[in-house]
Amino acid sequence: MRTLIAAGGTGGHIYPGLAIASYLKEHRLSDEILMVGGERELESYLVSSQGFNLRQISIQSYPGHFSSKWIVFGWGLCMSFLQSLFILWTFKPQVVIGMGSFHSCPLIILASFFGIPSLICEQNVRLSLSNRLLAPWASRIALSFSETQKYLSPRLLRKTYLTGNPIRSEITKVRKKEAIEKLGLGKDKLTLLFLGGSQGAHSLNRFGIEAVKLLAREKLGNEIQIIFITGKKDVGWVRTSFKSVAIKSLILSYLPQMEYAYAASDLVVCRSGATTLAEVTSRGLPAILVPYPHATGGHQWKNAEVLQAMGAAYLILEEDLTPEKLKTTILGLITNKSFPKRMGEKSKTLGKPQATRKVVKLISSLVNQ
Repeated sequence: MRTLIAAGGTGGHIYPGLAIASYLKEHRLSDEILMVGGERELESYLVSSQGFNLRQISIQSYPGHFSSKWIVFGWGLCMSFLQSLFILWTFKPQVVIGMGSFHSCPLIILASFFGIPSLICEQNVRLSLSNRLLAPWASRIALSFSETQKYLSPRLLRKTYLTGNPIRSEITKVRKKEAIEKLGLGKDKLTLLFLGGSQGAHSLNRFGIEAVKLLAREKLGNEIQIIFITGKKDVGWVRTSFKSVAIKSLILSYLPQMEYAYAASDLVVCRSGATTLAEVTSRGLPAILVPYPHATGGHQWKNAEVLQAMGAAYLILEEDLTPEKLKTTILGLITNKSFPKRMGEKSKTLGKPQATRKVVKLISSLVNQ
């Protein structure tokens, strides 16, 4: 099987694509796998680090508001169709998979034109703009949330499957003791994980630092420890800020093996991107979610609402976030041990650790048809 996977823009699209590619490779289900993404450093680094070939196309991020960026977007889109046509002609895939960004658009549309079966994966509760455009063209649609079905027409529902969001198998395999030792953390302390997503989150870093300082004033230095994943831009500043905090901390700009951070943690403070939530729920971790306020269509807020409604997470909008509120919320959770335990159990029920296998099974059925 020759498999083409289009995934670019952010880690939320790229990581699930790589999870599918890794599963296909590990189980020898695909003879050749080609990843197609954009021209940003993130795509190149993540794909090459996993040992897959990457072809880059010129499409840019969707501008949203009317501006001169529309000219760049339109030109990149036209160029991407020509580049995608060449990729399909030379690679000759048996199936094309789109992971939700605009990088999928030319490939899925052209695949439909040439009679190549295709699958689009939707990570969020509401279909992304690109997936709304592609849904009529795709052979199958894989969903991460059952709630998405109520937004789809009967015609689209007939080719829709609830699979979950693909994650790497390693996410659920690491045990807590192993992770604590690997990361050099204390064995008998409650571990808080602050995570801003694949590119970091400055506001979350800022409020997180101040909240941890307030927790330190509560004399919790012997009881808790912190894992802080900052993103490349903020790591120096965060490390400097933590020098005066009497709480054991591990501060990293990025952690390729996130399975160790999740396995070591008892509570996560994070954005509500779909991939982060898929990993958090697969581990059954309680979470405090601060949705990215500028996410297209408010999709992070809608994702977080699902978890809060199920009792798996506590939702704080960024406009309502203060260091004091974050500290109070964390303190309330860690001092009432039964509450985070119940949240973790609810989180586990939402987790779909077999999502990658289900998506691959769907891909194989398309090719066999």
